[in-house]
Amino acid sequence: MLPDGRYAINHDTISPTFVGDRLRAIYSGRPDKILFVRGAPRARWQAVITAMDSARGAGVAVLGIPPERLGR
Repeated sequence: MLPDGRYAINHDTISPTFVGDRLRAIYSGRPDKILFVRGAPRARWQAVITAMDSARGAGVAVLGIPPERLGR
């Protein structure tokens, strides 16, 4: 989730309306359906959770949140 309300998937920005469709297209052919989710520092948690719900609906089986990098 970006601060302006859009999402980034593999560095491509996308409207919240199309997140589910984009994730479905990405994960439909993958045997391992794992997604790491990271929100921008000022992103609202509800928006991050909504993205995670969309990912589940798109067939993602495992959702992870990477830890913050040390030394930031």
